[in-house]
Formats: sequence, structure tokens, C-alpha cells
Amino acid sequence: MVKKIISVDPKKAPWEQDTPLHNRWHPDIPPVASVKQGDKFRVECVDWTGGQIKNNDSSDDVKNVDLSQVHYLSGPITVEGAQPGDLLKVEFLNLGPLDDDEWGFTGTFARENGGGFLTDHFPKATKACWDIDGIYCTSRHIPGVKFAGLIHPGLIGTAPSAELLQIWNEREATLVSEEGTDAEKTLCGCLATRPLACLPEAKGAMLGTLGHFVDKSGKDELWDKIASEAARTVPGRENGGNCDIKNLSRGCTVYFPVFVEGANLSMGDMHMSQGDGEVSFCGAIEMSGFLDLRCSVIKGGMKMLPAIGPSPLNVNPIFEIGPLEPRYSEWLVFEGISVDEKGVQHYLDASIAYKMAVLKCIKYLSQFGYSEEQVYLLLSCCPCEGRISGIVDVPNAVCTLAIPLAIFDQDVRPPSDLEHFAKGIRVVEKDVCISEEGGAIPFDPRLAK
Repeated sequence: MVKKIISVDPKKAPWEQDTPLHNRWHPDIPPVASVKQGDKFRVECVDWTGGQIKNNDSSDDVKNVDLSQVHYLSGPITVEGAQPGDLLKVEFLNLGPLDDDEWGFTGTFARENGGGFLTDHFPKATKACWDIDGIYCTSRHIPGVKFAGLIHPGLIGTAPSAELLQIWNEREATLVSEEGTDAEKTLCGCLATRPLACLPEAKGAMLGTLGHFVDKSGKDELWDKIASEAARTVPGRENGGNCDIKNLSRGCTVYFPVFVEGANLSMGDMHMSQGDGEVSFCGAIEMSGFLDLRCSVIKGGMKMLPAIGPSPLNVNPIFEIGPLEPRYSEWLVFEGISVDEKGVQHYLDASIAYKMAVLKCIKYLSQFGYSEEQVYLLLSCCPCEGRISGIVDVPNAVCTLAIPLAIFDQDVRPPSDLEHFAKGIRVVEKDVCISEEGGAIPFDPRLAK
């Protein structure tokens, strides 16, 4: 018997839910539920934006999304017996969409409000909506494509200790402070995603039972202190977090480090399907959903995780992949090397190599009657496989991107007769939603009520 411990209503705003949600990491955010080791329990989650994106034919909601609010997480959940230094073993028993909310979205942010991996090529906000039918998904905005999803949480992790939180905030603040100086990292000039890191911010913060920024900011000394320290949920870190690993699905087991008493496990950012890299940033098929889980504790087990770095807290979770995933036997594979689109040579840079593989795939598939925007969103959410194929042969890293051929309703392999192929190309009759460039203003109209 699976016991539901956290319920959500996707028709309500995050701050209206019966069980308070949170969108920051901090050890002092109180747990909202508790479980015993071995219990089977269900957790429901809203989509990562908290319902800001709608199932319609306009991408202006993506253009003007309020990113100070994300990600909305269900939890924290305390696990009986978990102590700092333990390992929390989390088994994924079942996952799925919420009843009567079987849809999702994929998008790209506007350059001036979020950006993304290919913002220098695609500066406008876009959106595609997907219908979920069992294990399959299709989109009216990208016709001619159908594939099976692998449902997973993009974000799941344990709460940081005060010491680990300080490590995060100090190193990320250093990175941000280097922008525009001689210390700026080389890759900052090659990728257009900004800011370089999302530092603690009271605006948009929801701290579980401690309250929402609209009601608490500037009015509650404890709330203000925690909000000024609490880490944003944007990146993956030592606690797990927003790692966007598509294999965390049914049958998977994750071993999380425990940094606080009870572990304080939280999760959200549910995905119907995702391509490796989630390259569009707004990027998988984002949805509300549920997880059925079971937890147990390995006492003192955190010492099994290799600590590589200046602190013994510099560890990361490990996981076992479950036995279920979409099965595809034929693939078309695109290769990228660490020479950018300007012809500049980079040294063993896998990010540049993967960017080039993605760009080449977009350009290639757009010859088959898809817009480049359609292909970009598709590569972010279909079950494509990314690989670092070479990382030692100076000066070029080599990355590959493999696309399953069976997801298309046409043969997208290079044709033997180009003249005949050219006569049969279909035009783009239905495209993704695309907003006008410029002028994005982050705004959630629900907060104005």
C-alpha cells in the first residue's frame, strides 16, 4: 500500500497548496512530512514554474516567466533515523503524470530573461505543448513526431548543512564576480546563458511552512535571514538537486549523501521525457506529476562517496539505472568537435563540442520540413543520447548526439537521390510558438491579485 504524504492541485498557485512547497535550499526550512525506513509513499509535484506556463498557442508566458520563483519543490521530507554522514537510499517504484493534467511543455527562454545553451542562435522565447497518452507523447507544435517518454524528476536532493550552503554561496559568488575581468572563465565568452550563477534572492522565495515572500519579506526577521542565505535550486550540486538525469525513472535507486538530521529530501521538476543535456534550458517535457518512493538509511555510508575537493563535503550521489527505458534500434549520430562556429580552436572543450553537434543536428533535420526552432525544442525533450566520445586527443574534444530514427513519420537518413528528395520536401505548416524578440518583463499575474 502506497501512502500519499504530499498532495498538490495544479490548478492552484504554489502558495495556495494545502502542503507548503519551497523553492530554495536551506537547512532551516522545516520538513512538511516524515517517513519511516521501508515505507512506500507517494509525493505529488507541481510543474517547476508553479503553473506559470499554459497549454495554449502563445510563448509569451515563457518569454515573461518569473524565474525568481523556480523550482517549486515538494518537501522537505524527513526520514526516520537519517543522520549527517549517512547515505539515504531512495528507490523509485513508480512515476507518472497527475490525473486530468496529462500535458507538458518545452520551450526556450528569451535572451534577456534566462537565455540558454544556444541563445546566440535562438534569442527569442519559444514553446511547444505536448499531449501525454500513456507512455507516448505528441505535439501539435511539432507534427510528425511521436515517442515514448521516460518519466523522471529533473530535481531531487537532500538539504545542505550550513557549512555546505556556505561553500555553495561563496564559490558561486566568486564566479559571478569574475565576469568581465581577467579572471573570467574562457567558456563565459562562448555561451550566452546569463547570469553565470543565480545567487540567493529574497524576491520569489517560498520557504515552506516559513512562508512566501509576498507575506514575509521585510516583515519577518527569521524569514529574511534564511532567504538571504538560501541557495537557488538552479544547478545540481553535492546534494543532488537539479541534475536533470533522464535515467532516474522506474526501477532506479539513488544513494544521496545526508548532511542534516532526517536528510530532508525534496523533489520536483517532473519530466515526461528529456534529451541528454536538456539543451533548450526550458527544456524537457515539463509537467506536474507523482513519484512513489521507498527510503532506507545506510549508517555511516557517506564515507563510501569519494570526496574530491577541498572539503569532505565535496561528494555527489551515485545511482543505479532501472531496467525500463524506450527501446530504439536505429540511430542517426551527429559529431561535434571543440572548434566553434567562428572557426576558433578551443582546447578539449566538451561544451563547445556538444554545442557544435547540436547545431549540426538542427541544421540537418531542418532540411526535412521542420523549422530550426522545432528541431531545437525536439532535441531537448526527445530520447536522444549525448556522449563525450573523445576527451584526450589534443586539441579537440569530440561529442556525439544520437537521434532515434523511429520517432519521425518519415525517413530522415541522407537520401540516395537528392533531386527526388528535393521534390518531396514538405513545408512547415505548423510551427512552435515564437515570441517577438526583446522586451521580456518577468511577471506572474497571480502575484498582482
